[in-house]
Amino acid sequence: MAKEDKQRSKRKSITVSKVDKGLGVFINPRSDFGFKRLFNNANMMISFLNNVVFNKSFVKSVTFLSVEHFGETDVERVIISDTDCKTQSGENILVEMQNAKPKNFIERLLYYLAHLIRFQSPPKSKTKGKTKKTPWNYDLKAVYIVAIVNFPMMKDKKLKDIIIGRAKLIYENTDVALSDKLNLIIIDLTKFNKKEDELKTEKDFWLYTLKYAEKLSEQPEIMNKNKTFNALYDILSTNKLNPDEMKAYNDIVINMETMSLFMDEPMQKAEKRGERRGVEKGVKATTVKFVFKTIDKGFSVEEIADITDLTVEQVRNILKNRKQ
Repeated sequence: MAKEDKQRSKRKSITVSKVDKGLGVFINPRSDFGFKRLFNNANMMISFLNNVVFNKSFVKSVTFLSVEHFGETDVERVIISDTDCKTQSGENILVEMQNAKPKNFIERLLYYLAHLIRFQSPPKSKTKGKTKKTPWNYDLKAVYIVAIVNFPMMKDKKLKDIIIGRAKLIYENTDVALSDKLNLIIIDLTKFNKKEDELKTEKDFWLYTLKYAEKLSEQPEIMNKNKTFNALYDILSTNKLNPDEMKAYNDIVINMETMSLFMDEPMQKAEKRGERRGVEKGVKATTVKFVFKTIDKGFSVEEIADITDLTVEQVRNILKNRKQ
């Protein structure tokens, strides 16, 4: 039996006990656990960027950067992203996954873009006690934020069939670009509806995998001869998880899905109705329980906010009310 056949056979040997716990054959790539497992792999990131984002062999290599971005002063907010990398030619690309739409989502992405541009300013150097500025002349590299979303972004009829939306600075009422340095790319998985027998390109393979992987019992046959996707489905295989990883995935991701931790409607609507669930307006009781559980397991406030799509302030308020 060929090596690839053995690997696929092994994937099918998922135990009943795992399925009973809510774990399927493959990890949900839209979960925080699955997303980082997949996109912190350089080969997977390069394949995704070249096939989905740029549609060409633009990225040859990537260097992963810290997901924490600190401002120049203590009062500035810390940006915590899902993953951040730089290409061989210096372009900064931040890839985010969002399962539920947080308040002011687009504004948040614009804030991230502004910081990525700002961080390019070279630091001042000191020579013999004197501060010296490094020559720069605002020679900017392009920055990209790629937001993969699992909710309808906008209801505008002009955008109803656009799966991958691209925004940048252009002159009003034209398609003439003022600059190619600021780039916001939104991938709306809710608009991708191809079935397995309709998949043709690696872009299709990526979008189909991101949307459906955790529901599959085996790797789609059309992807079996593709080395990248054989490796990808190995990464997502629950059989590859060690006991600690299995517990982390089961406790956090599956609980989030089965307990419906993401809000059924935008938080701002719940606030307008004056709803109050326990200790925080617009927050479901199951979310509150999840916050308590994850803080007890050693997760930071920032990590919990990132997982649940609450703000850091909301998480802190929940914990404050728990103490009271």
